[in-house]
Amino acid sequence: QDPVRIAAFADAMRKAISGPITFNKREIVLTASMGLCTWNNNQTSAAELMKDAELALHQAKRFGGDRIEPFRPAFRSLGTDKLQLEADLRRSVDNGELSLAYQPIVSLTDGSIAGFEALVRWVHPRRGVIPPSDFIPIAENSGLIVQIGLFAMQMAASDLKEWLKQVDKDDLFVSVNLSSRQLMRQDLVADVRSVLTRANLPPENFRLELTESLVMSNPEQAASVLQRLKETGIGLSLDDFGTGYSSLSYLTRFPFDTMKIDRSFLDSDAPQRLVLLRSLINMARDLGLKVVAEGVADEASAEQLAIAGCEYVQSYMFGEPMSGPQALMVLKEQNPLAAAS
Repeated sequence: QDPVRIAAFADAMRKAISGPITFNKREIVLTASMGLCTWNNNQTSAAELMKDAELALHQAKRFGGDRIEPFRPAFRSLGTDKLQLEADLRRSVDNGELSLAYQPIVSLTDGSIAGFEALVRWVHPRRGVIPPSDFIPIAENSGLIVQIGLFAMQMAASDLKEWLKQVDKDDLFVSVNLSSRQLMRQDLVADVRSVLTRANLPPENFRLELTESLVMSNPEQAASVLQRLKETGIGLSLDDFGTGYSSLSYLTRFPFDTMKIDRSFLDSDAPQRLVLLRSLINMARDLGLKVVAEGVADEASAEQLAIAGCEYVQSYMFGEPMSGPQALMVLKEQNPLAAAS
């Protein structure tokens, strides 16, 4: 019943779990999030005690994970709100109320749009726009992310096929983010094939994006699934490179064809920033990877990236997320002959 001793024991467990584990001659680092709740007169049953502990666990994950969070009564109202938001999200998914926004990925060679990243958007009927940072974790924990991910792939492929009909740009691509639940599903490759067939879309115009933390959460299975995805002919992008595990050895294990450099490399004021960027870009090119720099905020940075050999940029300066019709309009503006035909 001593909260201090319980917290100390939990922290010892967390630290023990965080030690690197050697698996198949490779080191894997795990983290643990814990919610603590002690029995008191505010709980009426063991089930309610467990529910309070789960609310504390949810908060620990929400605050970044790898931490211990003691239960507070205020968490109950947060938990109720979360459950309501989950119910509303499920209803919106079933009713087809989600949409996609498309952020341009721009070529540094000529300033034209090379492709788009598809981003899921949810406008709640009462609360308005719900940020992805609020509803994506709920979708992940509830399993709704599988339906949402399939919807995103289907709509992005369908929109791209329509654009290709109206714009003379055969190499235009669309990129869709992949979740951890999707990556671990046995039906993923079949889903991708079905999406491409249904839209009658060439596989080389379709890409999936995965963060390095997602890939390294289960590297052996990820390598197997990614190889089978690659065999379908689609592109694979490693997102947020440099924020966690990535190294040259990891990059050589997975069949990525594109690397997206995290904006943290561009935001840094360290004098070694340019040297590091050039090294990353040269490494990627030696591995046959195309490079997309995220979060470019000024023309000077874009020019430095172009000189270093970076092919593409993606940021609000080069284009904010837009609807499908807006994306088509911008594409037509860049291809006046196609627009006039």
